[in-house]
Amino acid sequence: MTLYFLSVYLHVTAACAWIGSMFFFAAVVVPALRNRELAEHAPLVVRIVGKYYGRFGWVTLAVLLVTGCTNLWARGITWGQLSDGTFWNSGFGLALGHKLVFVAAVIVATAAHHVVQGSRKRASSLGRVTLLLSLVIVYYAVSMVRGI
Repeated sequence: MTLYFLSVYLHVTAACAWIGSMFFFAAVVVPALRNRELAEHAPLVVRIVGKYYGRFGWVTLAVLLVTGCTNLWARGITWGQLSDGTFWNSGFGLALGHKLVFVAAVIVATAAHHVVQGSRKRASSLGRVTLLLSLVIVYYAVSMVRGI
């Protein structure tokens, strides 16, 4: 097993965990908390689950950032190429550029979500935005390796 293979494996696994956990939260946890039996405990459950979920999310994002950089390095992409405008005009470079813009947006949205935890509506909206942005990242990730 090569370093590149391991890095790609960890990157894809972390992306699955990141997006899968958001789908699980939206499709299972939130509806369960709307159940009459749990409704009165919902704020406490959200606060406790959110604490662990936040840690999980930041660790997952860190793994994605480290493995993303490792994947570029293992593919032979150098700082020189990244600083050259012609790289960013290639299909791979355009997809990478778009992906990085959305990665930055996810980091900002995740940080904002972390800050506005007390406001359920805002936190819920930011969670949805983060999920949608993350799905766009997957689109660009696939287009990087398969072409658009």
